[in-house]
Amino acid sequence: MRYCTSPGWSSGEDFLAYLINTFNCLYREGQYAPKMMTVGLHPRLSGRPGRTEIIKKFLDYLSGYSKVWVTTRAQISEHWYRNFLPDIVLA
Repeated sequence: MRYCTSPGWSSGEDFLAYLINTFNCLYREGQYAPKMMTVGLHPRLSGRPGRTEIIKKFLDYLSGYSKVWVTTRAQISEHWYRNFLPDIVLA
């Protein structure tokens, strides 16, 4: 929604800078404890061609780093279910 509200991002490059800065901070902090970065995208606002290019640039940026998992909410849920579910029967 930052594309539509003030103060917000006046360009996709503003959004890209925000994503990269957030990632850099969390990646650095992740050396000591796991971190998770969520990027919520609205299809009508972020799905415009010029804005999808920013997402592509960000994903390209991430590809230069190790130990980064780009995933979906469903994949995170499945991961936690398989690896961390308590040994109890759920009703």
